[in-house]
Amino acid sequence: MKERKAVFALTLLLICIFAGASGQICWKHAMSNMDRINSFDDLLQPKSILSIITDKYILVGLILYASSTFLWLGALSTLDVSFMYPMLSLGYVITAILAFVFLGENVPMVRWVGIALVVAGCFLITRS
Repeated sequence: MKERKAVFALTLLLICIFAGASGQICWKHAMSNMDRINSFDDLLQPKSILSIITDKYILVGLILYASSTFLWLGALSTLDVSFMYPMLSLGYVITAILAFVFLGENVPMVRWVGIALVVAGCFLITRS
């Protein structure tokens, strides 16, 4: 029974990671289609604020992040935070892959090497 709870919590954690990464992609997509914000003053302009809070991709990203937070709390009830929190770094990996695939971002080889090191670190964490 204990193992079953751990598998469920790990599933929640993975969904949480994917939801957070997907939220970032939604936000980047939305912000790439808006006027560039070059200063704090630009950000605080009513036009900018209205554009941001009414964009469907921003709203979807917020829903994904809220869902991720809720799932995170569920997983915290079973797994150690010292295990879970480092595993969130897999979000960097997933975000980079999604940015490459869906946003067409150029990801240089040195960044892929860094991402591979993150994956290796997560593997070591799961071995503990």
